[in-house]
Amino acid sequence: MTSSLRIKVHLSPGASADLQRLNERALKNPHGKEEALLEAAIVMLHRLNGRRHPTKPLDYSPHFADLSDCDTTYVGADPYEKPPLRIVSRDIRPSRPDGITRREIVAIGARQDSKVYRVAGQRLGRPVGITLAELAAQREPAADPSRSCQRSVAGFDAPSADEPDLLLE
Repeated sequence: MTSSLRIKVHLSPGASADLQRLNERALKNPHGKEEALLEAAIVMLHRLNGRRHPTKPLDYSPHFADLSDCDTTYVGADPYEKPPLRIVSRDIRPSRPDGITRREIVAIGARQDSKVYRVAGQRLGRPVGITLAELAAQREPAADPSRSCQRSVAGFDAPSADEPDLLLE
């Protein structure tokens, strides 16, 4: 028997608001491009729940906040156009081997001018031009000495346990 990767998709409050804005635009123009784009985004969120998800790892760039622990997914409704939306997500591995990977959707937004990546960096509270390693080193002295190094690096910016989750199956 093959075990499947268990992923629980979590829409951050910001991503939930992004999806709501897409919905509002779709309601203003039913049966138009906006509605098709909303539907494509919802389908992609369901696909992100599976083992094989169409993502591309992000690299560090000094012109943006470091999102190298995140992935991007291209979303479009017209196969003849470059996909206009991006979904930025990151996987938060479980602490137990039998746990569920939490895929946090950080931002859903426009590809144009890399806006979605700027928003994702802001939502994660990351400054521009500083790597995650540099950021962790800056935070380490202020950390509680009883916390393990792995926990302080892997746990920062993680969603709180009381935030609502969206479980897509």
